Amino acid sequence: MKIVKKLLEKYPWIKYLAGLVPFILACIGYAQSGEMNVFQVIYAAIAIYFVNPVCDYETPIILFAKIAAVVVTAGIILSFVKYAFYKIEHFFSRFSKDATVVYTDNELGRALGSTLKHGYVVDGLSKPERVKNHILMLSDDAESIRFVSQNAKALSNKNVYMMMNGLDSSLLGAGNLINTQMHFFNVNDLMARDFWKKNNLYEHRDENYKIAIVGSGDIAFAIFKYGYLNNIYSLKHSFEYHIWGMEGSRADFLKNLSTENNDKIIVHENPWDMDMDVLIDMDRLIYTEKEDQIDFIQKVLYVNPLAEIYCYSDEKISYTDIYGSDKIMVFGDMENILTEDNVKSEKLYRQGKLFNYDYALRYSNRTAPSDYEKEMEDEWKKLDGFKKSSSIARADHYWIEKRLKNDGIMDEDSEDAWRIEHIRWSRFHLVNHWSFAEKRDNSRRKHNLLIPYENLPLSEKEKDGIYDSTIKAEIDRLDREN
Repeated sequence: MKIVKKLLEKYPWIKYLAGLVPFILACIGYAQSGEMNVFQVIYAAIAIYFVNPVCDYETPIILFAKIAAVVVTAGIILSFVKYAFYKIEHFFSRFSKDATVVYTDNELGRALGSTLKHGYVVDGLSKPERVKNHILMLSDDAESIRFVSQNAKALSNKNVYMMMNGLDSSLLGAGNLINTQMHFFNVNDLMARDFWKKNNLYEHRDENYKIAIVGSGDIAFAIFKYGYLNNIYSLKHSFEYHIWGMEGSRADFLKNLSTENNDKIIVHENPWDMDMDVLIDMDRLIYTEKEDQIDFIQKVLYVNPLAEIYCYSDEKISYTDIYGSDKIMVFGDMENILTEDNVKSEKLYRQGKLFNYDYALRYSNRTAPSDYEKEMEDEWKKLDGFKKSSSIARADHYWIEKRLKNDGIMDEDSEDAWRIEHIRWSRFHLVNHWSFAEKRDNSRRKHNLLIPYENLPLSEKEKDGIYDSTIKAEIDRLDREN
């Protein structure tokens, strides 16, 4: 059945061809009677679809054609009823304030669509549906961008959430979609952000903690990237990221990537199983490949039985019962990660908008008016993909800043907090291929502030805090809700 389903998805014309089989068989059967001309044969063959034969002549082939025609007609009627039901369901879904449509051509999109509170799935692309929220989950990034560009007017003032597969959203310009609320997401990024939020290193913030990441693909890089961006908890810790499996330009990039603090990035050239003397000292091991997981777990347990081991799997499996250890965990379950709330990330996006608006107020030496919402949205719409991502990254790390304050460890307006924020800001730029230059040049990804915190002028140091009290209160309110 799976083979048939895949064939129908790839070649939808097959089902239409199958619907003609009864007609062709009936034509052959009636022609064999020798009592009808061509037009009568065609008319009689068509009539069997309406369960209304016009000829009493019958042979086994005509009988089979009649039965098959009934099946085809019933299928058409059921398809029409199903289509009408979906249209009615879609019509009433649109009345919800959070009405959402998912445009997709893959199983990930259909799975997400099935979880929508108020919404539905559209296979492929047509004209934009009349709803507030549009989630684009197509296999081809260029097709998604083309759809949004061609329908900019229809999508005006709508929320558009676009899945990026290979295209880096930080490279996208603001374009001509000034009136469209564009949000980008990547499945691996969602998973990596979720992983480090749930398995954060807050309790190890003053330690020398060693992390092994094994894998050669995008999942391994996403896990490293979000750990690198968010695992900044104090000025004392020394986290070591040991990486196995990266090759080529990506490995060269990581070897030269600065951490801006005492953390270290070590890219190993040997296969992981040839460096067991290194793995023995790891505190956490993250295995991102689907193959040879059992082999990895067992070899690590032989030499490092107390380490935390995390294995990636997009299926629901558990190694806890097998090995009797609560330190062997699985991550990557798309049912928990690819949800409507995670894709929309409304609180995170709003915090990102607030941080960006706070920067705008600081640069214009103003305070927020009581009705700042429209002004905030207008400032956000001006941003390209990189600047939006930068503000969202700031919001993504903010919970750590708040927890440090709530635990009485560090005041968020202290110079230590500003130092941590400058490290985070620098890392975001560095991991997105920016570098230092005496003169800032956005087009060449050069920035004059990619320098140690101590070398910043006071006016720049202060920018690492939150400027406006009204905006800060709203950011904190959202943080309490997360």
